[in-house]
Amino acid sequence: MRRVLLTLILCSQSASLSAASELSVFHTASFGSSRSVSLSLADGRPARNPAFDFDVVITLSESDGGGTVLYRDRGRHEASVRCGSPAMVRINSADYAVDLSARLGADWKHDLWAALCNAPVS
Repeated sequence: MRRVLLTLILCSQSASLSAASELSVFHTASFGSSRSVSLSLADGRPARNPAFDFDVVITLSESDGGGTVLYRDRGRHEASVRCGSPAMVRINSADYAVDLSARLGADWKHDLWAALCNAPVS
């Protein structure tokens, strides 16, 4: 049941992403006061691999201190996310364990997992 609800949330989030002009940022890394790199969800769907819950597409952009986008990566970086134990993010064929005790903003993999797997369900 939880997987069905999460799938519905992701699909609705994905639909809003395509309708919105801005992508859904799930992680931002700052480099001093002059630069930041943001990772965003560009697309998402239920995972094809039954060992994972979601397949997503990640994009990245670099901004200056005032929020002006300096660079937008045109690549579409695919990842798979497992919400259950052990929590994991797969990029290409490499699996990365997600430290669930990490605080938001400390690790992009944790932030991606949290954005998908800790989404509020009402």
